[in-house]
Amino acid sequence: MDAADTRIVELTTPRGRSVRVLARTHPRARHMRLTFDVDGPRVSAPHGTPPAAIHGFLRSNADWLDERLRERERQGVRTAPPVPGVPDTLAWRGDWHLVRWEQQVFPRIRVEPGVVTIGMDLGHADSDRIAPRAMHHFIAGQMKREVQRIVREFEPAIGRTITGLRLMPLRTMWGSMSGDDRMTLDLALMLAPPFALEYVVAHELCHLHERNHGRRFWRRVEALYPRTAEARDWLARCGHAAKAEFARWSRPSAARRA
Repeated sequence: MDAADTRIVELTTPRGRSVRVLARTHPRARHMRLTFDVDGPRVSAPHGTPPAAIHGFLRSNADWLDERLRERERQGVRTAPPVPGVPDTLAWRGDWHLVRWEQQVFPRIRVEPGVVTIGMDLGHADSDRIAPRAMHHFIAGQMKREVQRIVREFEPAIGRTITGLRLMPLRTMWGSMSGDDRMTLDLALMLAPPFALEYVVAHELCHLHERNHGRRFWRRVEALYPRTAEARDWLARCGHAAKAEFARWSRPSAARRA
């Protein structure tokens, strides 16, 4: 495994779970490190680390990895990517929807009560990359319209407006407001209940007046959006699962990228 090499390492945990770990070397790495993010487990290693050493490191940390997997299962986190043509489920606006696939030439996604239909060329050789691109584009388009609506509703109470909007995946944060009043939001919020997205938009809009998180800021947020406590509780309990669900559907899996 050289500095440019990326591999998938198969590991069986003490509880009998079969796990695929993304293994990468890095020229600046000084030691091996095992992490678990929305894409699943990954190990980084210094340039030139033998594959056998990486396997040994993973085996020595199998108990930790098994516990992280159990923790994420309790949180409802899923990491296995969808397979085009195979029925699945998707968390959309806080509710689980069945996912069905339709054969058609150009990608098209529509949401109906309880069902998300993804139309695409299921026989295309690159279908497992076309599907996440189509889903990413669909989520971004739907969320842009929703955020614009929410901003318009809050603007009279705020008395100011944003200069721009960016929608993108964020690993840890839910949103931010730049010094030039540009709002950035995590695309995973479109999979959360509507009140969670509304709260984050309200939160960021309040930063147009208060740039910190002091008492005056929180008083302003709670006055603007009374469901603040409910939304913060949901994001603390279920936010990681929402981020993982967005990653699962909207970008190629680590295995495919490797």
